[in-house]
Amino acid sequence: MNLYHNSFPKRTSLIIKGFIPGISYVENSSWLHNLHPLVKLNMLICFSLTVFAVPSCMGGIILFSVLLLFYGLARLGLAFFCRKLRFILIFGLFIFIVQVLVVKEGSLLWQFYLGPAKLSLWSEGLLGGLSMMLRFINIIGSSYLFVATTDPNRLTYSLMQAGLPYRFGFMLITSLRFIPVFHYELEQVKNAHLAKGIDIEGLSPRKLIRAFRYLLVPLVISALSKVDDLAISMESRGFGLYPERSYLDSWALSSRDKIAMLMVPLIFLLFYFAMGSKFAW
Repeated sequence: MNLYHNSFPKRTSLIIKGFIPGISYVENSSWLHNLHPLVKLNMLICFSLTVFAVPSCMGGIILFSVLLLFYGLARLGLAFFCRKLRFILIFGLFIFIVQVLVVKEGSLLWQFYLGPAKLSLWSEGLLGGLSMMLRFINIIGSSYLFVATTDPNRLTYSLMQAGLPYRFGFMLITSLRFIPVFHYELEQVKNAHLAKGIDIEGLSPRKLIRAFRYLLVPLVISALSKVDDLAISMESRGFGLYPERSYLDSWALSSRDKIAMLMVPLIFLLFYFAMGSKFAW
């Protein structure tokens, strides 16, 4: 029985699937979407650890290529990657430029005199900046791919059926559901104040204080009312009465999923040793 049915208005049903607005689950029927959530979580953890463990730039380039390949397998494509993560790509380029300009170690590759100023390009700055940029983009890009291909409800139920106490799973899924709801209500309150002629937009301290005053109180009152409704719904349905709960669908790991859970760390471990032994940059 769904504890959320009477706790949220129906108009929020279209925005309920997602971690935060703009970064949400994208429904599709690709191979990656249909993969078990725990297998994808295992892949994300192993990929992230490998990104930090591989010391060479060549390893980062290979991992970035693998990431783009998985975006293709998820039927999202390169255009989706560039559109959704354009700010991350720009910030990664900024990290690369800062490293190139600041680090003055290794071999001198290029030098340019601009009046009294001297610009130089050193090997350690180039390789270090490229490595940091790739790590940053790989971590954010893989995390976003996991969010875009994993239904948060299915992930939470999989964790609970794998051994996570259902009380903690309920906390997780409730927090994921409240975030887009509060974002929707924040826009509603903001538009209502703008319709009344109350200017709450801007970056000045006075306008920030005014926005904090006019937006915080309605949101707190709304949050408290939703928490009260949710608590009444939970108590009326006997939430927490039994140590175990029942599930409408089973998300248990199959034999194929268990083999994948064991093979994924082994593949990334072999990749780590191969990159450490064959590539120095």
